[in-house]
Parts: sequence; C-alpha cells; structure tokens
Amino acid sequence: MHRLRTRLIGAAAALLVLPAGMGSAAASDDDHDHGIEVSVIASGLDNPRGLALSQRGDLYIAQAGRGGDGPCILAPEGGLACLGATGKISKLRVDGHGKRHGSDAAVIDVVTGLPSLGEEGTGNNALGPTDVTFDRRGKLLATFGLGANPAVITADPASPGGGLGDSQLARGLASVNVIDTKAGTATKLADIGAFEHASNPDKGLLDTNPYAIAAGGRHRVVADAGGNALLAIGRDGSVETLAVFPNEAPVQNPFAPPGVMIEPQAVPNAVVRGPDGAFYVGQLTGFPFVPGTATVWRVKPGEAPTVYADGFTSIIDLAFTDKGNLLVLEIARDGLFGALVEQNGQLGGALIEVSRKDTSQHTTLLADPLFAPGGLVVDDDDIYVSNRVIFAGGGEILKVTLGH
Repeated sequence: MHRLRTRLIGAAAALLVLPAGMGSAAASDDDHDHGIEVSVIASGLDNPRGLALSQRGDLYIAQAGRGGDGPCILAPEGGLACLGATGKISKLRVDGHGKRHGSDAAVIDVVTGLPSLGEEGTGNNALGPTDVTFDRRGKLLATFGLGANPAVITADPASPGGGLGDSQLARGLASVNVIDTKAGTATKLADIGAFEHASNPDKGLLDTNPYAIAAGGRHRVVADAGGNALLAIGRDGSVETLAVFPNEAPVQNPFAPPGVMIEPQAVPNAVVRGPDGAFYVGQLTGFPFVPGTATVWRVKPGEAPTVYADGFTSIIDLAFTDKGNLLVLEIARDGLFGALVEQNGQLGGALIEVSRKDTSQHTTLLADPLFAPGGLVVDDDDIYVSNRVIFAGGGEILKVTLGH
C-alpha cells in the first residue's frame, strides 16, 4: 500500500485531532455582502461524501458510515480502521429552488447495512459509500471505498497489519454498485479491488480506493484515488483503464534531511462529466500535499489526458454550472500537511469557480463555513455541499445560493 499517500478522508484516522465544535453553520458577513446565502438543510450525518440529484428532486447522499466492531486493519498513517455495517445511501427531498421539505428528519435512508471502515472508538474518518451518480438510464450507481491493498479484504484478521476476514460485508468494499432505491438493495457491478490486484494500472504498490464516479453517454467512469487511475466500467461490470495520472514534480521530503526528495502521487479523487462530453478529474495530490499543485485534467476516452486548469489545493470534488463554468471544491484550502501532520486543524475548505473563457481565472465563491467539505452538486442557482465529512454523527449538507 502507498504509505505516503493519504487515505483521503480516512487519512485523519490517527493524525487529525479536531474539536467537535470546529466549523460554523452560517455564512460569514462577507459572503452575505456578495449575495451568497448558506443554510444547513441536513445534519447529524455519518461521514457524508458524494451527492447526486435525481430528476424527481431527491438529493442522494453517500454516507460512509461509522465503521463498527471489526475486524480491523492498520490504517496507513497509524491507528485502526474497523469494519461495520453502518454505511448507507440516503436521500433528501428538495424542490427546484433548493428548498428542503420538512426538517432534518426528512433525510431518508434508502439502503442501509453497507460496509464501512471507521476509526476505532469514534467512527470518524470512515471509508465506505463515497459517491453516487445517475447514469443515462436513470440507474443510481455508488462507489464503496477502501484505501488499502485489496488483499486486506480476504486476509486473516490475525495476520500482520490485520485483515477483514473474507466476509460478505468486507467483499463489498472497493467496488461499484447499482443501488435499487425501491428494493433498498446494493448489487455489486464491478470489483475495483480485483482489477487493481490483477492490473495495477500505475505499477506502484497495490492500493485501491474507488472514491468518485461519474456517468454520461455510454460511459461510466471511476476515479481510483489509490490506483492513481481513471477507470471505465462496462454495463457487464468489466473494468478497463482510461488514464493513469503522473506523480507530481519532486519536492523536499519534510521528514528527511535536506536534499532528500519525494514525488507526491496524483491521487485522483474527483470526476465529473463536462458539457463537452469529456470527463474532468481533480487531484487531492499525495504527501506532502503541497498547496497549489492540484490539477484538473480533461480526459476524453481514447485520448491522453490534458491539463484543463491548475494551481489548486487538495481538490475533493468537481461540478459544472449551467453556464459551463467549473466549480472546484477544496477540502483544505491551506493544504492537508498542516491538518494531518502538524495537527493544527487546518481543514477550512473553499469553493472556487473557474471561468470557461479563461481557465486561469479562479474566483473563490465561498470559504467559511466550509470545514472539511466533501461532496458537490449543482441545481440551477443552488449548490449543495456535504460538509464536516470526517465526523460520525457530525456531518451536514449545506445549500449555497449564489447572488445574481
């Protein structure tokens, strides 16, 4: 497994110590001065991540859960991540103007009992259901993450580093699933862990974390943050590599003597289909998480990736506005190194708009109250963001309405 790559949200399992009260639920005065309104439309969620809107006006939420009693595995950065059946796919009814129907109780769990790996004792920083999307046929698809060598799924819990014991629950990890919202079931479509084990697209140490999914036209694609690759998923569950993303330029290893360099890994963990039919992939980037080095790549199936926009920090999700401008969500606008290594809680996020006419033109739409945001979806003038996504019972969904 890539020891110097964050497990994305799960990286904080041993390194991030955050007071439960950090992060605000209201927009700052400056945000209101610019005509931006922010409200909390759901709270008390378990590590909420990706979002998707149905044509009926339902907001679907991937909740990574809170782990459980185990078995447990050693998380890459230390500590234990323990398995439980606490992951779920939920929905919240909203109308065309982004208004919520009812109270927080309006969050309905559509599928429960899904696999979740959460921090031992707290359930924070979980990996489980990580993203949702609708394909052109209206099927709801979901990724279930892992953030480890897929061999841990079948490994004996008593083995060095632990294992998940080859249970049916564990086998649900590292996969793409079809969600039946009426029957309340999740059916595995593609085994991303098995593909990583057999193909290892980036030729590095085995590591898989199918974190984000997008669909459009004939394509369903998954950003594997562990495998540094964008994968295509066939209707029959087949998996193939569309693109492998390169390491970043060498930088000083902060834990080594001067002159000892390290190449941060790409960590592609966000993907969205653009108005032009191409897929746009955002990077978190790996250790030491250098600010300003995250790229948005444009990937057209059958062609090599090209840089669409650059200069971002710790991208966690992407979306396009109706005007064709790209929205970039950063989980930590000041970089993850301070938050994960120095333990100073720097997980203030940012929502940035990239002009379609000049992709070097970036406008920060919102900073406060974003704190460890994770998911993003657009509905006309309203933007939905999952916030505080590293907390079991502390996650929330924000509605952001932009001024005209």
